[in-house]
Amino acid sequence: MKQLRMPVFLVSALVLMYAVSPQLGFSDHAVILFSLLLPVPVIWMVVRILKDGTPSSKTWDEHFYEDHAYRRKGKEEMTGE
Repeated sequence: MKQLRMPVFLVSALVLMYAVSPQLGFSDHAVILFSLLLPVPVIWMVVRILKDGTPSSKTWDEHFYEDHAYRRKGKEEMTGE
C-alpha cells in the first residue's frame, strides 16, 4: 500500500493546482488545457489503486460499512425465523 501514496499525493497536488490556478492568475488557455489533461492522471491513479490496492476481506452482504464492525442481519434474523 505504500507504493500507492505517491500517485495519490501527486494527482491530489495536480487537482489542487487546477482548483487554485484561476486565483493564481493563470491564463484562460492554461486552465482549459489543465482541465483537458487532468483526467489522464486521475484515471491512471484509479487504475493503479484498483490494480495494486489491497482488497477488503469483507463482502457487501456481510458488511456494508467498511469503517464500522456493523454486521448486516440475514433474512432469517429479520423475519424472526
